[in-house]
Amino acid sequence: MNRDTVQKLTDIMMGEAVLSLLHEGSTVSANALITRLHMLAANEQSEARRQACEWAIAEVRDGQNASSISESQQVHNAENVHYLFNHDDTPEDDKH
Repeated sequence: MNRDTVQKLTDIMMGEAVLSLLHEGSTVSANALITRLHMLAANEQSEARRQACEWAIAEVRDGQNASSISESQQVHNAENVHYLFNHDDTPEDDKH
C-alpha cells in the first residue's frame, strides 16, 4: 500500500470511530476515540483496516502528547519575560 492509500484508510477508520461515538451520543475525546478504535480493530476482519486503526490510535496519541507539551510550554512561558530580537541581535524596542 502506498502512503496516500494508508493515510486515506487511516482517516476513514478515525472517521468511522468518531461517527460511531456521535451516533451513540457519546462524548468525543481522545481517550474515547482511542477506545473506539481499539474496538473497531478487534472486530475488523480486514488486516489493512485493522492496521489503519492502529495507525489512527498512534496519531491520536501523538496529538495528545503534542498538546500536553504545548500546554506545559505555554504555562512555562507565561512565567518568563521574552525579548524579541532582530537579525543583528538588538532588541526591537531600540529600533529608530
